[in-house]
Amino acid sequence: MIRTNVLIIGGGPAGATAARILAKNKIDTTLVERDLSYVKPCGGAIPSSAFSELDIPENTVIKKIKKVSIISPCSEKIDVELSGGALFITERGAFDAHLRELAAAQGASVIEGMFSRFEETGSTIISVITRKPAREELRIKSDYVIAADGITSKVAASLQVPRPPAINTISALIKPVDYDACEFWFGTEHASSFYSWVFPSSGYASIGTGSSTPRNLTTFLDIFARRRFNAPLAELNGQKLLGRTRAFKMPEWTGTLFNRGNVLFAGDAAGMVMPVIYEGIYYAMKSGELAARALIESGPDAYKKLWESRFRRRFLLMRTIKQHLFRNNENIEKWVELHKRSEVQQLAVELWLNKKQGLNRILMDYIKTFRHFFRFR
Repeated sequence: MIRTNVLIIGGGPAGATAARILAKNKIDTTLVERDLSYVKPCGGAIPSSAFSELDIPENTVIKKIKKVSIISPCSEKIDVELSGGALFITERGAFDAHLRELAAAQGASVIEGMFSRFEETGSTIISVITRKPAREELRIKSDYVIAADGITSKVAASLQVPRPPAINTISALIKPVDYDACEFWFGTEHASSFYSWVFPSSGYASIGTGSSTPRNLTTFLDIFARRRFNAPLAELNGQKLLGRTRAFKMPEWTGTLFNRGNVLFAGDAAGMVMPVIYEGIYYAMKSGELAARALIESGPDAYKKLWESRFRRRFLLMRTIKQHLFRNNENIEKWVELHKRSEVQQLAVELWLNKKQGLNRILMDYIKTFRHFFRFR
């Protein structure tokens, strides 16, 4: 049996960040990742400020984007310059692996294996891990567990904790393109409670869309392909698509899941995804950081307070906007119309790119801008 202070289950951005911070603070930490070669379907966009804030080297950045394009259901297009920052595009397999390497460099142990079950919970926790490839069972005793094992969290299931609701997405990679902006396409014909996207990368781009129900995904992506590329998805297949389409669930934030006793939840397992724009990588890393800080400074119950003092107001604002925005195309058109105003664009860019604390004034200005939007029916 392995003995460690903190066991982290899930080696994505949330888990790897938590492991790095804990190990840096001389806390014995073991990180378990079920598949070290896994590449999550993801556009890989991260605000540039996150790299300096979280002390992440930029060597995994493969493209820097300085412009965002927003296209309304009626094809009204707005180009927003990202002044004062950029969106850094990463390849998720390489980025996640690099975060694990940073954790290991600080002294965290990294094990490839899958969480199976708890044998004991309470003041000490015994977790059973199934290791590849021989499927041997490994028992790890720890004082705390950080569950960062995604939207399908087996840790949550083991504790009978309700997992966050989810939105369904489908994505594909298209062959070499030279787009200079991240594109957000809105319209209920090809996205339900979500948007469709084109995110440039190096030599390819990620395209995709989202739906509140999985049965619409392929149809929605086909409709979006016709709108964006003037060709059905079937005609892209074999000509531009790199591999098959991939479906994936993305959590919806509820703000209710932080810890159950000595088990803390971070990243997608806790639904840490910003409403409307569905930004997840940064908030996954921050949730991992704050979970680690809670254990270093006080205890698991401090995690919720740390997170809410930093992010609750902006998440509530974006959830309110989302509830009105995605009701119909008319509301989306009005929302896009608001963003034609330069002062609204500046507020939105500051909130998106500037993740530091002390943004209450900007947040209040943004709320005032949308006050009449909240009265939509």
